[in-house]
Amino acid sequence: MPLISWYTAKRILTLFPAGLLVLTGIIWSTQALQRLDLVTAKGQAFLAFFELTGLAVPYLVTLLAPIAFVIAMVVVYDTMNRDSELVVIGAAGAGRMRLLFPAMVAATVCALLVAAGAFYLGPLGLAKARVMITEIRADVVSSIVQPGRFIEIDDGMTVHIRDRLADGTLTGLVLDDRRSASSDVTYLAETGRVVETDGNVLLVMTNGSVQRMERPSDELTVVAFDAYAFDLSALNSGPVQTTFRPSERTLFELLAPATEDDTYRAGREPQFAIEVHDRLSQPLAPFVYALVVFLFVGDPRMHRQGRMAGIIAAGIAVAAIRASVYGTLLAAEQTPAMAYMSYVLLAVIGAAAFLMILSDRQITFHERWAHALVSLAGRLAKPREGAAA
Repeated sequence: MPLISWYTAKRILTLFPAGLLVLTGIIWSTQALQRLDLVTAKGQAFLAFFELTGLAVPYLVTLLAPIAFVIAMVVVYDTMNRDSELVVIGAAGAGRMRLLFPAMVAATVCALLVAAGAFYLGPLGLAKARVMITEIRADVVSSIVQPGRFIEIDDGMTVHIRDRLADGTLTGLVLDDRRSASSDVTYLAETGRVVETDGNVLLVMTNGSVQRMERPSDELTVVAFDAYAFDLSALNSGPVQTTFRPSERTLFELLAPATEDDTYRAGREPQFAIEVHDRLSQPLAPFVYALVVFLFVGDPRMHRQGRMAGIIAAGIAVAAIRASVYGTLLAAEQTPAMAYMSYVLLAVIGAAAFLMILSDRQITFHERWAHALVSLAGRLAKPREGAAA
């Protein structure tokens, strides 16, 4: 690789992971806050919180890597433009293809990262997170150990504890059972403890009473006890069955779903096909983004107005490409053949951009629009200045 190409590629590949780290951290924090209520409401430790939210990181990296790559490419080429490096390189006889080459090298690295995340790592993390969420929501014992809250652990059954000691002892326990149509039962106990024995989960209460209200006679019976064991096993549904969405399945699982897969057999084959096309098209996008962005920021600009217009136009162009590809995939829900248009769209845009670069053509309409907007703003400001004078 020529020295100038290595120099440019190194700068892009240095800024790319830094930007990806920042973007992932920002988006991860917003996603983590959404999971915080679920984890804390179920009495889970913060270790489970970080594990649950961390499983989404590969998926976030897959989504944000192209954005971070575009930002890195724009920043590097704009910096080289401001420092007149692009002018010097061009004056030395290096063509546009020489300047484009490092961007394509960085796009290859980005595409490999996106492919690893889209094909395997991202959906694998989402699937494990789905299993954790299902288990947390189904964990009756964790619902009980929440001091100061009235928790409905089953239809018609509510539990409340005053505090939970370090050794696991529950104090100030109230258990209200209204599941029976013939009676309402309320258990009051000074202390309690959840015990698992012989495959059963028992709530052992000590120093309390049982208040039973018979229906419809409204006859109240109160019985004191020193120890009482309430069976919670019936509240556990046993092994939890987790249903995975198409986005939570690896590419191989999408291409060859199990014949007994209820989700696939429930008429969701089109969603599986759309997800496959989306996964396969994602690694192609960084190459197209690199070609399009280069058209706007890869050539020397001698004035600041032109540079800013190029940066804004590059961002709009990338957003439009992504929106167009996503739109074709949405349209594929009604017309499955539209899914193939995502490849055609990326190929046509990429080929057109590459031919313009190869033939040494430039895009300048954004500079004309920027100049027109600046002129319009100047004309609008003159009457105000005259009035102020």
